[in-house]
Amino acid sequence: TKKARVDSKQVYDWIEQTLSKTNPKVGKAICPFAKKTLETKAIQVVPGKSDLVDQINHCCSVFTGLALDIVVIYIQYQITELHLNELCAKAHEHNPNFAVMYDHPDNDGLHKGVSFSFGKCPLVMIQSLSKLKHAQSKLRRTSYYRSWGLDPDDGMFY
Repeated sequence: TKKARVDSKQVYDWIEQTLSKTNPKVGKAICPFAKKTLETKAIQVVPGKSDLVDQINHCCSVFTGLALDIVVIYIQYQITELHLNELCAKAHEHNPNFAVMYDHPDNDGLHKGVSFSFGKCPLVMIQSLSKLKHAQSKLRRTSYYRSWGLDPDDGMFY
């Protein structure tokens, strides 16, 4: 069976309908900052290119000038979770002021029975590391991590 092609609208819809809404099971949004990021248009969702590391490096070079909170790259070609992890680590080495994170359909990202994963294709998320750490410090002062059963000191949080 051939997979349906993903486009940026599907990613934006997932962010709006899944990540930014309060989840009834937990009483918290998966990403409590997503709604504002969408409203202020401080997000870019773009298709992945074959040289993903070069694309990430380019995104990091224009990030601040475009006043973005996040860039999301959706990947429509086959890539394993392991390879995507390696590419993101390499890109982060080149851009230490940025968090370069990924979401892969092979990882369901379940927390308290709720999937944090897009699931339709791999994604790469790029954020300013200082802004991400600031947001994480805000969340530490709330019940966010406890509500989701997450450890705020887990390495996945940079």
